[in-house]
Amino acid sequence: MMKFICDSMLGRLAKYLRVLGLDAVYYRPSKKGTDFSFEEPYYFLTRRKKPIFRNSIYIKSDHVQDQLREIKHIIKPYIDPSRIMTRCIICNEVLNEIEKEKVEPYVPEYVFHTQDEFRICPKCGKIYWSGSHVENMSRWIKEFLES
Repeated sequence: MMKFICDSMLGRLAKYLRVLGLDAVYYRPSKKGTDFSFEEPYYFLTRRKKPIFRNSIYIKSDHVQDQLREIKHIIKPYIDPSRIMTRCIICNEVLNEIEKEKVEPYVPEYVFHTQDEFRICPKCGKIYWSGSHVENMSRWIKEFLES
């Protein structure tokens, strides 16, 4: 599986790549130097003009939608429709299904009573469900992939 590493100037891009189901690390180097080591294949996405790692791709735009268009030809082959919206946008972990009864104290009452399926991040505990934001994001994803 391909990994996408977004440097510290591309946090929003990392979140959008995660929505698309891609393994997207938000890389912030330690103060002591680079602590970067991945064995699997990766692309390093950066706003720095001078590449600092192999497979570096310079991102020109400041706007996430334009950034995605810049790299669409690179990411599109790795997008698996069955993995879209299956990662935590905060931690990048693959989400797990969780029983509805277990989320009641952690989600708004309206959400609990109107939704039947929930997912949880095994690392940070963030809970996800299919609300109106999912409909909007699904529409955007469809337009993005078809354009």
